[in-house]
Amino acid sequence: MADYDTIFIGSGHATWHAAVALAHAQHKVAIIEEDTIAGTCTNFGCDAKILLDGPFELTEQLKQYQGIGVNTTPTIDWSQLMAYKQQVIQPLSVQMTAVFKQLGITIITGHGELTDTHTVQVADSTYTADTIVIGTGQRPAKLAIPGADLMHDSRDFLDLPTMPKRLTLIGAGIISLEFANMAVLLGSEVHIIEFADRALPAFYSEHVKKMITHLQAAGVHFHFGEALSQVTKTATGLMATTASGLKIESDDIIAATGRIPNIEHLGLTKVGIKTDRHGIIVDDHLRTSIPNIYASGDVISKTLPKLTPTAIFESNYIAGQLLGSTCRH
Repeated sequence: MADYDTIFIGSGHATWHAAVALAHAQHKVAIIEEDTIAGTCTNFGCDAKILLDGPFELTEQLKQYQGIGVNTTPTIDWSQLMAYKQQVIQPLSVQMTAVFKQLGITIITGHGELTDTHTVQVADSTYTADTIVIGTGQRPAKLAIPGADLMHDSRDFLDLPTMPKRLTLIGAGIISLEFANMAVLLGSEVHIIEFADRALPAFYSEHVKKMITHLQAAGVHFHFGEALSQVTKTATGLMATTASGLKIESDDIIAATGRIPNIEHLGLTKVGIKTDRHGIIVDDHLRTSIPNIYASGDVISKTLPKLTPTAIFESNYIAGQLLGSTCRH
């Protein structure tokens, strides 16, 4: 007899919705987490970003009414805003932990690795389950260049105590453009270095052009067609150098060149789970190549956007299958 009905590897939106549903149905459930309970979105991603975005969005709206009913625009204090973000976000992991424990969900702290199709090892202990769900998410991609360790990533940006006076962002994706908008509205000198010849290639080009024009008018400097080749320390900051010889000095450099799935050291190859560079390969019912092992959320290789609402849907869909309310075939 297995230790659990279902073991979830990861505790973010890709897993906990299913874990809670199964626990309510009296299934014996365990969650394995090596970082912070509740995952990236809740602690270090979209929830934090939404809180920080709000005042900037409001300020932009008020600017449109200057002279027609509004005569002043409020200023944003980043340090106060960050303190508010910490006040709201920091308790969430503790609160989710309490919810899990109240429902009888076992929380196992550490890195989980499959040793066979029904067993997960964490440190020196092993745990067995009839079903295993992998929801380990993604992490920021790291450029293989000299000085890469001098750069920070999106998680670091969302925890900055003060906004740098000079900021360089690597990549012109959604995250980079959002961060650039915040920084430039706070008065920072902002540069974006992008390897491609345009931003957001998956989006309608005319809309992207309007957004880039808006950011340029606000003071953001774009450098398209530039490949970052190295980052070095200087006496007054950090120097980003591109392959063409462009040099930009700033106080901080944020790498925002995309995200990669957390599929290493999970024992996937050992048990026969198929993957590609985009993540774990699943069928239409989120099953991996091993029928009793599912995958959910950003760790999946898929064409659908890797967003929180997608992960929530997938988590609930897996719960439906395991509870018999959704067809598995």
